[in-house]
Amino acid sequence: MAQSPEARPAGDLASDPAAQKEYELLKVLAEHYFGSMLVTDDRGRFLYVSDGTCRLLGIDRETLLQISIYDTLKGYCFATSASSIKTLETKQECLSNHTLTSSGRQVLALSRPHFGPDGELQYVPTYSWDEEELYTLLEKFDRERDNVRNVIRFMQATDKTPDMIIAESDAMVKLLEYADHVATVDSTVILYGESGSGKEMFAKYIHARSSRASQVFIPINCASLPPSLLEEEMFGYERGTFTGGSKDGKIGLFEFADKGTIFLDEIGEMSLELQAKLLRIIETGEVKRLGSNRIQKCDVRIIAATNRNLREMVEERAFRADLYYRLNVLTIHVPPLRERVADIEPLARHFVQLFNKKYGFAKHFSPALIRALERWSWPGNVRELRNTVERMMVESRDSIIDAGAFREVPPAPAAQDAGERPGPDLLPYQQAMEAYEREYLSAVVSSCGGDLRRAAGKMGLHLSTLYRKLEKLGLKPPRSAGHGRAADGEPTG
Repeated sequence: MAQSPEARPAGDLASDPAAQKEYELLKVLAEHYFGSMLVTDDRGRFLYVSDGTCRLLGIDRETLLQISIYDTLKGYCFATSASSIKTLETKQECLSNHTLTSSGRQVLALSRPHFGPDGELQYVPTYSWDEEELYTLLEKFDRERDNVRNVIRFMQATDKTPDMIIAESDAMVKLLEYADHVATVDSTVILYGESGSGKEMFAKYIHARSSRASQVFIPINCASLPPSLLEEEMFGYERGTFTGGSKDGKIGLFEFADKGTIFLDEIGEMSLELQAKLLRIIETGEVKRLGSNRIQKCDVRIIAATNRNLREMVEERAFRADLYYRLNVLTIHVPPLRERVADIEPLARHFVQLFNKKYGFAKHFSPALIRALERWSWPGNVRELRNTVERMMVESRDSIIDAGAFREVPPAPAAQDAGERPGPDLLPYQQAMEAYEREYLSAVVSSCGGDLRRAAGKMGLHLSTLYRKLEKLGLKPPRSAGHGRAADGEPTG
């Protein structure tokens, strides 16, 4: 009769303390294994059963150690099948799903053959899992999927990011030189630029060149979630804080990013309440989960980005002034693609290579198409260029793609009569708006004799706002007395 491990005489182990310790450790591992574990001999007789096996089958250990796996099917739990029996018969590994008819429980079991020195079947260990318990564990893993995805995002070769920034224009070359300098210090950075201009790429570039490069880089889009969900993502919450929330609570991204970098995209869309909490993190380095009184320290570098004018938002009380000044330590203005035409051709060719590899193509752009791309104003910037390249490559059946594939080609400058300005229907929306704004501002300032304070009052604008608009549109304000520059620190361009 097979004996329980607890019942076996320990005389042979007592003389060997190391073997006794190893035996005890193996018992601990088996009893704490997730699921259940059993071992039979080559005839199916139980040699070892864990507590989990006893609970799963509803049979006590003493009974199991006196019978075989065949007996359990016939007189005890009445299972529909058993992987261990299939392994005993076939001497091969077997995975099976069966039902314990006595309890109705669904069980997933894996049995493997173990052969002795003579090549004969010696033991059959079997590992079983109650499917309900297994699904509960998988759901727990699923609740942590966002954190896992952030780890994966970081592991996807952050060190390759610098090679992905294409800079041949003078503006971009100088900007990357400045970004290299900014990366060496640990100050807060804010990136200004239009949507699609590549602000996140610059943030990754700075992180990859910093002392934090070996740590996580976590982007958070402040416009993608409502304030309540964004707060949960940023700070996490304790167990039981919300009905329907994770039973174990949730770690916040700031806590998860300790020693790394947080990129806050679209920072101008963050609610005033969250702005106050972000300010506290910047000032104290402390974060507190929702529903908790425990304060945790987190060492995080913050890089923010926006396509809005935060200074104007401060004046309109839509953005906290104290947070603005804490963020606005180092500023980088990422120029729109239309201001760095020299980058359009290398970017386009890079995307051609990318999609050739993705789709198994061998396509190229003609010189005429490249020139057409350089004439377009790209209101959607690099993102629009990438999408346009992909569309043309997918739609075209030719290996050499010509200018006719580009449906958004604006009229070439040479095709316009001398002195004739293109009508608004010939310009992209943003470019047309800038043209009319330039005309309007010039006319009002001229009507006020160059007196900017008077012009600002006439237009209902703050004086500093008028200065910034003039500078943005390339209309240099006059340097008359009392008409000094707007406050320092404002992004140019």
